[in-house]
Amino acid sequence: MAEYYLVPKRLARRVPALGRIAQWLESILFRSVFWLVRHIPLNLAYRLSGGLFALAGPHTSKAKKARDNLAVAFPGRDAKWYEDTTRGIFRNLGHAAVELVRMDQVWERRAELLEFEIAPEALAALRSGRPTIMVTAHVGPWQAVNLIAREYGLTVSTIYAPESNRAMTEIMVGMRQSFGVGWISSEEGVRPLLRELQAGHGIGMAMDTRLDSGKLVPFFGVEALTNTSAAGLAQRTGAALIPVRAQRLADGRCRVTTYAPLEPSDAGADPREQVLDLTAQINNCFESWIRDDPAAWICLKRRWPKAHKL
Repeated sequence: MAEYYLVPKRLARRVPALGRIAQWLESILFRSVFWLVRHIPLNLAYRLSGGLFALAGPHTSKAKKARDNLAVAFPGRDAKWYEDTTRGIFRNLGHAAVELVRMDQVWERRAELLEFEIAPEALAALRSGRPTIMVTAHVGPWQAVNLIAREYGLTVSTIYAPESNRAMTEIMVGMRQSFGVGWISSEEGVRPLLRELQAGHGIGMAMDTRLDSGKLVPFFGVEALTNTSAAGLAQRTGAALIPVRAQRLADGRCRVTTYAPLEPSDAGADPREQVLDLTAQINNCFESWIRDDPAAWICLKRRWPKAHKL
């Protein structure tokens, strides 16, 4: 999330007192909005939040990053397609905001709001007690992926990036407690991840965003700096590497699909090559999900090098 919403970042950093006041006011604003979202009917919350995000989002600086990403992934489309798809991305973000606030209620109403599908190979891996690394992308209702821990009785810890706006940290941490998983900050490094895997537990990560320290791996046919840690940890610990997808269905329900574990294309290859191969397979999974519904990809950060622009 942004560090500041009510004042320009440069001004807030130049006048620290102004930044502190802005973040205090922002925390009050967001608490009020989240309270409202939580206390109105769920269907109304989806409509209002999705509509407001779709209305305002295309006029923000994030919209340009989304359009630039779409231009690389889907070159040659007309301007209207990019604008409509960008608006759809923000609508999906508005829906995701509702799920952040009301995930406990979504779970309570799972019989009508959720469906789960799992590949037999994935179910066997989960039942075997083998540690698992579950990877997903910011596509559709991606936060619902965490609910597989409750559905299948798993112990899972999800990696999260701490909020850059410190006033939001307490709010976000509190809401995430309803997801049914543990949480590990990305700033804590690899040790807590290894500890969870060595205990036979699972870890989850969304890894479709750019990682400046990552490796260049093709994504939509274009080299992109990509996080290889999921594949690296799987190779290091023997964990099952399992893609998990969340989809928003036409009738308003969410489907969470757990796929078969990924395996190296060449088991005899150099371990570093296997890591790149597995990461490429992950990117291929994400690419297929995004091609199914481009507006479901919440791609509000630059994914490719700056040379690729609309």
